Amino acid sequence: MTAHSRFRASWLCVALVGCASDSGGGDDAAGCGFGMDQSAADARVCILEYKAAHPGQDGDINAKTPAQIAADPDAQRLLGLCPTEQRPVIPLLAWEYGGADHPWINPDASALLYCVYIPSATANEGWSYDAATDRVTADMWIRFPDENPCKDRQGAELVAGCIGDMTNFEIIVDLASLNDGADVGLSLSEASSELMLRQPDGMRVHLITTL
Repeated sequence: MTAHSRFRASWLCVALVGCASDSGGGDDAAGCGFGMDQSAADARVCILEYKAAHPGQDGDINAKTPAQIAADPDAQRLLGLCPTEQRPVIPLLAWEYGGADHPWINPDASALLYCVYIPSATANEGWSYDAATDRVTADMWIRFPDENPCKDRQGAELVAGCIGDMTNFEIIVDLASLNDGADVGLSLSEASSELMLRQPDGMRVHLITTL
């Protein structure tokens, strides 16, 4: 059993919004539910339905406040597609901010979903911060590898070869320093970042470093 499969995403409802377990009520989108057992086909249904209901920047679940997420069960379900201490980057929904805000460029060329480790008060297996060098090191992985157009490539090319546009990496880097670390008592606004791709065999390969 991999480290990924040991996690279950029901943490999101409890840890983030303090709600009760999902009841599977009639308002759920078809095929949408909580947890890491979600199939790629069902996840795509959730994503496309959310995009239709929340056009433009309103679809960027990672830009929403805790209060907005608490009021949005469908956003909770999408966030729950990645395990604890991680957030999903969904090219069909993700936006880049700063200057001219814009959505992920060429999302159809990219994987359906990436999971990215986010800031933690203490280092964990996928995220760390070196205060001496002001450097964040964060892992990411491909949630549904068979949905990745670059699934037949190796190493960093599993992501870089299908990133759609190199500037899309900025969206992932920003998430690796979510809210500049303020949620966990850190200040990462000036930190450099190193992204690492965690492969199914557990090996990590370098993706990109920002200064």
